[in-house]
Amino acid sequence: MLTALELHERARAANTAWRFNQARALLLKALARADTDLVRAIIQGTLAFVEAELGDPRAGLTHVDEALSRRESLPDVEVGKLLAQRALIHTRLGEPRQSLADFAQAIPLLADSPEETGRARMNRGNMHLQQGSIRAAIADYEAASSALDNAGAEVLAAKTRHNLGYAAMMDGELVRAVRLMDAAAVVMRPISLESAAVSDQDRGEALLAAGMHDEGRRNLQQAAELLGRKGWRRAQAEAELVLARTWVVDDPALAIRWARRAARRFRQLGVPAWALHCEAVEQAGRIESGRGDHRVARRIADRLARQGMGRDAVWLRVYAAKAGIAAGAATPRLRVPADAGLQTRLLSYEVRALGRRSPREALAILRAGLDELHQWQSTFGSLDLQTATVSHGERLAERGLALAVGTGRPQLVYEWVEWLDAVSTRIVPLRPPADPEASADLTELRVLAQRRPEPGTAEAERQAELLDRVRRRSWTDRGSATVQSIVGLDRLQAELARVEATLIAPLATDGWAWMLVVAADSADLLRIAPTDDIRAALSGLPADLDMAAADLPPMIADSVLAGLRERLAGLDRVLFDPVRERLGTRRVVVNPTGIFSGVAWTLMPTLSTRAVTIPRSASEWVARGASAHEFATAGLVAGPRLARAEHEVEVAASHWPGAAPLTGAAATASAVSELAGRVDLLHLAAHGHHVVDNPLFSNLELVDGPWYGYDLDQLPQVPETVILSACEVGATTIRRGDELLGLTTAWLHAGARCVIASPASVSDEVAAAILPDMHAELARGLPPADALAAATAKHPDLLSTFQCYGAGW
Repeated sequence: MLTALELHERARAANTAWRFNQARALLLKALARADTDLVRAIIQGTLAFVEAELGDPRAGLTHVDEALSRRESLPDVEVGKLLAQRALIHTRLGEPRQSLADFAQAIPLLADSPEETGRARMNRGNMHLQQGSIRAAIADYEAASSALDNAGAEVLAAKTRHNLGYAAMMDGELVRAVRLMDAAAVVMRPISLESAAVSDQDRGEALLAAGMHDEGRRNLQQAAELLGRKGWRRAQAEAELVLARTWVVDDPALAIRWARRAARRFRQLGVPAWALHCEAVEQAGRIESGRGDHRVARRIADRLARQGMGRDAVWLRVYAAKAGIAAGAATPRLRVPADAGLQTRLLSYEVRALGRRSPREALAILRAGLDELHQWQSTFGSLDLQTATVSHGERLAERGLALAVGTGRPQLVYEWVEWLDAVSTRIVPLRPPADPEASADLTELRVLAQRRPEPGTAEAERQAELLDRVRRRSWTDRGSATVQSIVGLDRLQAELARVEATLIAPLATDGWAWMLVVAADSADLLRIAPTDDIRAALSGLPADLDMAAADLPPMIADSVLAGLRERLAGLDRVLFDPVRERLGTRRVVVNPTGIFSGVAWTLMPTLSTRAVTIPRSASEWVARGASAHEFATAGLVAGPRLARAEHEVEVAASHWPGAAPLTGAAATASAVSELAGRVDLLHLAAHGHHVVDNPLFSNLELVDGPWYGYDLDQLPQVPETVILSACEVGATTIRRGDELLGLTTAWLHAGARCVIASPASVSDEVAAAILPDMHAELARGLPPADALAAATAKHPDLLSTFQCYGAGW
């Protein structure tokens, strides 16, 4: 027959694997066999935890109090463990004062046991985290991690580092958070499905913090469903609460439904303090949908504050202020501490701006909010993170643009177009060092891509694992933490005068499309058309372009081209008739935002005879256009299965002495990487694929597999100009906040000054005719945008979607 302590050890193993009902049965049997106060106390301490996990925290407290009633007969370390266990249960009951008092007594008594000290400090860190005392939580987690490492407690140390990563995320240190949580996941995920689900839940929150809303919500919902199937209602309710909060802005009604569902579970589990969090989320959702009551919101916030949940209380008070402004009520001055969390601080900027009657004052507040966001984004080296996190400031930027347009002042509108443009263009770049592990993963992905594994197979699972690992590893690259200022309108106009160009910035706000036109000596803002009319004119255009690029019978091709030219002429009239007389230069800089991003601008009849360049922002264009384009060396590559590729690069190479194209079996990923790292001008003719959901995995097809956007991080340096003669790879995914991401963006972010690419399908005839002629013009000394315009003009019967991105002069 097993002894009480042997049964206890089995119960602990079941507990670690989240098999709490089994653990409870073993512990009750052990308790019946306990023959000393010490053994009984050991068992009751574990049983208290299990009861709390099974939804009866008051029963857990009874076990601990009973054991502590015999504390004179127990060693200090056992008393410390019992006090720490009681503190943990008080934390779960939403009783922070009692919890802190017990932890304060427990931790000194555990000094002789590094593992128990680490466990207690980890749990106290959890309590601090729930209260929103993030820095205190981090201090406890760091001390706990050190103690648990010394004790050799690998699993507990991993859990602590996971929690430390979560706290770092709450503190805005997203890079550190990803590193810690990913390292902990290696240990945590194999323990049990439940442990994996908790890991996925918190990693889902990290994705949301990174601005990747769809992926983050998918992780959270999967975790909630798995925990529900396993019967762990508390963890399921916590996942549902987090999910509810993620929907407050995007879908308030859905947020309310999730919050109510979680609240019911918490009440059934006997933890009303957590149900109060759900009430806060529900009230925020009601305020977002225009149905909230600022007085109710303040009362809930006051209750949260009394329970020590200061961070959530501040968040709801900001929402209460928003509701008060909408109701015309007098609102108290908003006080948002620095540690309130970025989301709450950004919300407070939005609400403060709503409360200002003066557009100038409101714009100043919105500008300050975006500046804080951009400073945070500058700590990321990853282009993926820089572009995704823009979504956090989406409402600030949209409100600022609307207010600026409302003033009718072109200078102010220009400034806000720049705020709306890619923030990644303003972050001083830091190229990451070459990473052998990332390079090895990308090589393995190439091999797997060529095998085309069937879904559900081991190779398909390995492919998914590598895709996730490459992406998440890139998130751990540190940024420069330096943001460049927006270039002033006067400096932009000076550069436009120097290159004899005009800038146009099409934009949309409050149901209308506008065109900002900036020339060397003037700036005008003109209203174009209702936004719905523009959307209608743009809808179907990508499909028509794809059809026009297809190999069709002559009669059908002629009909398709005629229809496309008619559509383009109509769109051109809508966009350019109001501004045509202001376009007096041969060169045009197009700086599109929102619905205008991704348009094939060179197909517009008004622009088809002009040299056009499309920068990520006007400020970046000015900064990168200071020096002339010079090409001492050129490299050309022909990928497989593209009939015209070899002829195209051979003709293009004839204009560059010493240029030997990589073709056939020589066009491998490693050879192309080596070539790209040492030439000024790189021409890539290959099949291309734009990956909408994960744009930096967009790729060009080489003889040994795809060459990805992530491969650019492994280059020692990048060419000055890149020509992408491939379908799709000029396309971009438009993320929330108008951030564009794709291969073109990746090259520009990596340091290329200019990229020639097509945002749509391109026919072999067009590429084979225009690009070699473009090389002839480049070799003569023309800058890229002028060279492309000159080459296109030689073939007036062809519809070319090739465009110049970046600094074309």
